[in-house]
Amino acid sequence: MNGNREFMIGALLSIPSFDLSARVHQRLHSRGFREVTDSNSTVMKLLGPEGDRITDLARKAGMTKQSMGYLVDQLGEAGYVERAADPRDARAVIVRRTKKGWAYNRAAAEEVAKLQEEWTQLLGPAKMKELKSLLAELVAKLGHHYEGSYLEAVTRPLGQRGGSQARP
Repeated sequence: MNGNREFMIGALLSIPSFDLSARVHQRLHSRGFREVTDSNSTVMKLLGPEGDRITDLARKAGMTKQSMGYLVDQLGEAGYVERAADPRDARAVIVRRTKKGWAYNRAAAEEVAKLQEEWTQLLGPAKMKELKSLLAELVAKLGHHYEGSYLEAVTRPLGQRGGSQARP
């Protein structure tokens, strides 16, 4: 594998994840989404299709509410997200994507799909299918709820997403 040493599982998971993130970010930057940084892209990755409260985003990201608020403010100023009344509780505020935010997500989905295809070419279709299956099984056994990919979030029909917010 690596001479006489085996890779540790952390490296085996982190290296491809870092590579994917860096390459997607670079490609999105070249497509004109220059305001989205490595840091504030966390918001775009974690933000549910119907929007989320800042406290929920902060919890998902493992950061403080203040830090998440700062990232949301950056994206809001750049036009990717907006704050709106929470339809479940008018006293609360949610963050949701704008048209520009949805365009970013669609572009991200396209770039992730291209990179996934590149990885499929490197590994072969059967091994890629097995890799995805094993990772999905691990995610489930670790007790994490998988809410779908960028691609699923932007292509699933509105009625199947369980919400009422219209998507551009």
